[in-house]
Amino acid sequence: MTAGVFALRFMQANGKASTEVGGSILSATLFAGIVAAVLSAWIATAPIADGWRRGVTAGVSVLGAALLAIGATVADQLTGVTGVGAYCVVLVVAAALTHRAARRSGRT
Repeated sequence: MTAGVFALRFMQANGKASTEVGGSILSATLFAGIVAAVLSAWIATAPIADGWRRGVTAGVSVLGAALLAIGATVADQLTGVTGVGAYCVVLVVAAALTHRAARRSGRT
């Protein structure tokens, strides 16, 4: 989702994005973010046999992704394209470090 905001602002800065294109970009990245959140939560909770608990975890994951997307909006309003790009890099690095820590703990 954050990458979509960054791409849209970058295109707008270069004069290549209209309102219709911007809406499409944000809608597509919002949908992709939701799908990624659900899939990652579902895969991470594979050892849990109860489908209900796995589904609730996926729902909480979507909420977390939405909150991170709100952070991209705040970064965009405060610092513009540079801030959104930096926020995106911070999120990618945090995800990589979290994944690495989970692998080392032996839980995934």
